[in-house]
Amino acid sequence: MVFEILFVLSLILNAFLLFYCTRIARRLFVAGTNLEVVYSMVSGFRSHVEQIHEAEMFYGDQTLQALMDHSKQILDELENYEDIMDIVATDEQLEEERNEEEKQ
Repeated sequence: MVFEILFVLSLILNAFLLFYCTRIARRLFVAGTNLEVVYSMVSGFRSHVEQIHEAEMFYGDQTLQALMDHSKQILDELENYEDIMDIVATDEQLEEERNEEEKQ
């Protein structure tokens, strides 16, 4: 009787932990996806500022140089979270591979 009660409690606890881990994994996936989007946007912004800075009209402008330096700092900081983005990238790569296999 005691083992049956412990077994039922264990099942309930395991079900709760499975549910909790699934929620945490989804949140991590969403956070990784959002970081990837932010990284690509800032990277695009930086390249745009570089293009403007290299134009004859704005060449050597200190404000644009400061923007480029600031965007580089932001990109460097985002690279600290690259491990989270790699989790998402890995999932997306697996999905693409599956889609390619299905096409063949």
